[in-house]
Amino acid sequence: MKRSNSLRSVLAGIAASMLLFSCSSNDDNNSPENGNNDDTLPKNETWVIYNGAANWSGGIYALKDNKSREINLSGLPFLQVASSLGGRTLDKTLFKVNDVSNTKQGINKMGIDATGKIVDQGFLPSLSNAYESNFLVASATEGYYWDKVRGGLKLQTFNPTTMERTGEIDFSSLSEGQPLESIGQLIIAKRDNKLYLDLLLGSKAAGNWQVTPSTNDVAIAVYDLTTKKIENVTRMAGTTNLGVFIDHVLWSLDEVTGDLYFASVSDMKVQSSALSSKILRIKKGEVNFDTTFAIDMKTYQFPAEFNRLFAHNGKIYTTIPSRAVSYYGGGQHGVKYRDDVWFWNEIDAVTKKATRLNMPPDNFYTTQNPFFHNGEIYFLSNSTSDGFSGVNQYNPSTGVVKQTFRLKESGRIMGFNIIKD
Repeated sequence: MKRSNSLRSVLAGIAASMLLFSCSSNDDNNSPENGNNDDTLPKNETWVIYNGAANWSGGIYALKDNKSREINLSGLPFLQVASSLGGRTLDKTLFKVNDVSNTKQGINKMGIDATGKIVDQGFLPSLSNAYESNFLVASATEGYYWDKVRGGLKLQTFNPTTMERTGEIDFSSLSEGQPLESIGQLIIAKRDNKLYLDLLLGSKAAGNWQVTPSTNDVAIAVYDLTTKKIENVTRMAGTTNLGVFIDHVLWSLDEVTGDLYFASVSDMKVQSSALSSKILRIKKGEVNFDTTFAIDMKTYQFPAEFNRLFAHNGKIYTTIPSRAVSYYGGGQHGVKYRDDVWFWNEIDAVTKKATRLNMPPDNFYTTQNPFFHNGEIYFLSNSTSDGFSGVNQYNPSTGVVKQTFRLKESGRIMGFNIIKD
């Protein structure tokens, strides 16, 4: 009898343990870290989603009470745009390159109306009819943009509230008489009341959409907004071509350290090993490139380029391809540039060690950089192989990755912003 009672006790204990384990497993699967608990969806946020089709057209949607972990955009109100490449936010206002038809060059302003729909709120036209209106919205009344027709070495100023041009800053003194000269064509950054602008002086060869610089280096002009003077022009050898497209931002200010980072893509046609793609830095309080610092794409993969950039607390977030790639040639070793070969990585700015994040691969149809919000960093991915189009969030303190949402039968994710109430 004693043995029988003992056996019953053991079996009961095992059963209880199995029940507890089962409950624990279910709790883990429904935990916020795994993105399955819809109760964790933030109620004080509006998610702005840009989706896109194969021809880059799409819609801009605002989701507040109808957020979910799997989103079907069918039937929801939206603003139709011919080029849905994402945009930028300032408080509750959205800005993107060119108008909704993508036929008028300039800066488009949008907002959310009383019904929760994205609507047009203003447009600042460029005098140019080319796709080249780089811009920065620094505050509700302070904005900057580049308009080649008004002068390649002149930076235009505008008021983002009224969407009216307010003047210009002349950098003509930096001219070298090159066929193509520009200031802020690809990079317009602001830190400590100073502007950091890419200075590009050179020419354009046939069949190459990039400008070939007159010297094999990159240059940033620093303009002091207080004194209204050009404070410095800093150069860095060993690479060329800071930035890549006007609506594809390749600079990032680390809001924790105050350091400013830039990505150079070099000549994407030649893909020179001697002038490889690099991530460069101007440290907090400095106006010169940090000559002791460079993160070289060759360390991780080559040929390839850094084509996304975000910095936070001494870490750099970018995509590194799993195979060699070429934008011009369509591919290297049978791999196309827009295949599922791009993987999000965290690079330590001190050790240069790259750690691949546990996220789906990306095929480079979206060019939006990650962003920091409420203690987490958000990443966009489109993966043809596993049918994923959506957003993942990463906690840099805990290393936990969580799926924010994925689109269902709603095209590719092209842009994502969060607007707080």
